[in-house]
Amino acid sequence: MKQGSTEQGGKSGYKLATLSNVASSPETVRFAPKSKGSANYWQAEGRLFKFTRGKRTNGATVKEDADYSCRISFGNRREQFQLHTANKAEAATKAASIYRDVAGKGWEDALRIHKPKAIPKVEMLSPATVGSLISASMRLSSARRESLETYAKALRRIAVGVLGISGGKKFDAFKGGRAAWLEKIDAKPISELTPAAVLAWRNKYMKAARTPEERGRAAVTVNSLVRNAKALLSKKVRAFIEQEMQLPSPLFFEGVSAEPEPSLRYRSKIDAGSILQAAQSELAAQDTEAFKLLLLTLVCGLRRSEADTLMWNQFDFGKRLLVIEDTEHKRLKSKDSAGEIDLDPELCALFQGFMAKAKSQFVLEPSKRIRVATMQERETRGYRCEPTHRSLLAWLRQQGVNGIRPMHTLRKEIGAVIASRDGIWKASRYLRHSDIRITSKLYADKKIPVTAGLGGLLAPAVDNVVAAEFGARSAAGADTLVGGKKKGSTQSAPI
Repeated sequence: MKQGSTEQGGKSGYKLATLSNVASSPETVRFAPKSKGSANYWQAEGRLFKFTRGKRTNGATVKEDADYSCRISFGNRREQFQLHTANKAEAATKAASIYRDVAGKGWEDALRIHKPKAIPKVEMLSPATVGSLISASMRLSSARRESLETYAKALRRIAVGVLGISGGKKFDAFKGGRAAWLEKIDAKPISELTPAAVLAWRNKYMKAARTPEERGRAAVTVNSLVRNAKALLSKKVRAFIEQEMQLPSPLFFEGVSAEPEPSLRYRSKIDAGSILQAAQSELAAQDTEAFKLLLLTLVCGLRRSEADTLMWNQFDFGKRLLVIEDTEHKRLKSKDSAGEIDLDPELCALFQGFMAKAKSQFVLEPSKRIRVATMQERETRGYRCEPTHRSLLAWLRQQGVNGIRPMHTLRKEIGAVIASRDGIWKASRYLRHSDIRITSKLYADKKIPVTAGLGGLLAPAVDNVVAAEFGARSAAGADTLVGGKKKGSTQSAPI
């Protein structure tokens, strides 16, 4: 009897009957009646509930929802669901269905199906424009402000060339013309700068160059513009920029290869000693500031910006050193730009004399009192002693130091002098390059003739000389003697 009652009405009988019902639905076949995927589980006391809203007064509920709700827990996550029905059996079926979706499809899909209002709306990011990209990069990048300005100018110049933007008053800085011009460029979507469009602009720019010299300069220009504009989206900031705006794919620089550039190796056409002597006789007394600037760029090999912001406390006259490092007013090009420069005793004596007459903390004195911007305030590559720079540039051109950047030529010249005398490694250290290959590739020209040294073995024997006489008549093309015979004679000279 006990066995029969178990089969008919006991737990075993109940389990068999319920499993047969569940099996009728393929969707629920793997859920036992006591699992959360079964409606029977949710019909148990306390597993479905109704929200109460408002405050309780004297134990009475102010307001209770008519519909049932449930709580689903799965994978260390718990969510509440409103079941939108006051029928408990129907609510239990819905709760079981929700659980099966969570277990089978995952939380995100289940919430999208059963709780769509709880899914946060994905805000569409605004497409990036030239201006928004520049603004975001300047805010997120840790690069020098002057470098970021260079990157921004490069992107704007590419946009002007690619999109054919014209008609602006870009040189009108005081009446709003330049601001309007920049606003016009900055409003252009980055998506319009496709790689194909950038490539077409580059090719057009290159074809406009006629001579080999012009083509070389054009190649350097377009490569520099693309490289600098690309730097706005460096690896350090690109991921953060993509969280703020929608970037096109592909980006304007992707797939655009660099144009072959001419050799940039320095070829010396000046004599450092002659220039230094001329400066000492002409500039030392007449234009002391220009003379100091020449000493810093030629003898010390400083970059213009380094010389412009050099401070007296960077000299160590006791050790005869000039220490190049970051200061309040100058952030170096890179960490490798820092270093110590050994000074000749005569140069130390000169600068000690200049320091005795100094009126400020800076080595170069401006022509008028100005407030010097700090490193954080500096936005452009302008020089605090701009008149002094212009004065020295004019004087250098008079001395035959031409080219686009005469003062940088001085830095290259001292590199070539040291490389010829002491070797390329010492020249690299003196110029504070990050890699000796930069010195070898760009700066170091030989200042001392280098020959094979085997010419002595080729000295001809006394009887193996070809003699010739060139006189007034030979200049006219007549009676030229070759080996003692008239030109055109069939008798050959001894060889």
